[in-house]
Amino acid sequence: MSVARRVGPFLEQAITVLLNRADRRDTVSIKAALREARETAPYLVAFDEELTEAIVEAATALGLCVAFDAQE
Repeated sequence: MSVARRVGPFLEQAITVLLNRADRRDTVSIKAALREARETAPYLVAFDEELTEAIVEAATALGLCVAFDAQE
């Protein structure tokens, strides 16, 4: 079972919508994606680690590069 399924279908769809804005081979910032996910779903109870894994999974499936900059 993937983390994207554990964080819920709504969040999975929200992450995919956010990532679909990027062009193929672009780099997705984990920090920015986490911020956007939290703004989109303010009552989200998933941990950052769960969201990060879901973002990475979706981004790589879309052919995007991932910048692991959440700790900056």
